Amino acid sequence: MNSFELVALRVAVIFFAITNVAVSLSTPDRRSFLGIGAATTSAALGITQPAYADEEIKVDAFNGLIFNYRGNKFNGLDASDLDEPSVSFIDFGERLRKGQVAFVKFYAPDGDKAYVTFKTEEGKTVPPIRIGEGFPIEQHDGYSSPAFVVRALQNFDVPYEFVVPGLEKYKNM
Repeated sequence: MNSFELVALRVAVIFFAITNVAVSLSTPDRRSFLGIGAATTSAALGITQPAYADEEIKVDAFNGLIFNYRGNKFNGLDASDLDEPSVSFIDFGERLRKGQVAFVKFYAPDGDKAYVTFKTEEGKTVPPIRIGEGFPIEQHDGYSSPAFVVRALQNFDVPYEFVVPGLEKYKNM
């Protein structure tokens, strides 16, 4: 049987089952009860069929449907969009793993703008610098989000905060 014949058979079986149920509800007796059972069984047998995979595909977080990642070419913030000194997201991640990150400040509304304060070898801190190329900016319909950075900071016990531009100076009032 080809796929069209299978679909036609399924539709006929389901129609038969629905018709028998409707008729048996109006005139309940032993014969209609057996008809319902037969129709339900045949509908169940007619609908199911084995599924066969055409090819083996290893599904992981980067080719599955999670976060609508499939086919997405987004690689984070582009360095050419910045007009200030910055550190790449890869460099930030390496220094985070080494314990050289003292503090990160995210700016509202989505945290797309973030500044990191690094520790020096002497234990002092240097002025904050923008996290630039590769930084995951918020895509409300995609996989990219500064929330992943927040999660990494929590994993490494690094303090962070979100601030609203313009309201930062009123914090201590």
